[in-house]
Amino acid sequence: MKKLSTYGVKYAGSKLKMIPHIVSLILELRDVKNVLDGFSGTTRVSQAFAQLGYNTTASDLSIWSDVFAHCFLKSSQTDSFYQEIINHLNSLKGYDGWYTEHYGSEASESKKPFQSKNTRKLDAI
Repeated sequence: MKKLSTYGVKYAGSKLKMIPHIVSLILELRDVKNVLDGFSGTTRVSQAFAQLGYNTTASDLSIWSDVFAHCFLKSSQTDSFYQEIINHLNSLKGYDGWYTEHYGSEASESKKPFQSKNTRKLDAI
C-alpha cells in the first residue's frame, strides 16, 4: 500500500493513528468504491480513502469539519499552487490579539481550543 499523507490538527479524538488499521479493514472488502466517514472531524480518514481512489463522503456536525472537508477533499489544486501564499502567511510576525486572548493557550495553561503560536498567526492575518 502506498504511504498516505493527511493534513489536520491535533485534538482529542483524532483517528490519525488508526488510519492504517481502518484502511486495511476496508481493503479486505471486495468491490467497495464508496466510503462514508460519518464522524469526519479533521477529515484525515476521508483524505486517506480519497488518496486511494475511493469516492469519499465526509460528514460531521461541526462547522470546522465542513471547512476541513472543503479544503482537503474538494480542492482541485495541487499543493504547489498554494505555496506562495503559505510562505507569505508563515513569514508574518504573530502578536497577541483578540484570537490569542479568547482562544489561545500555552501548553501548560488551561485548555483552550488552540495553541497560542497559532492564534498569534491568526491575529497577524
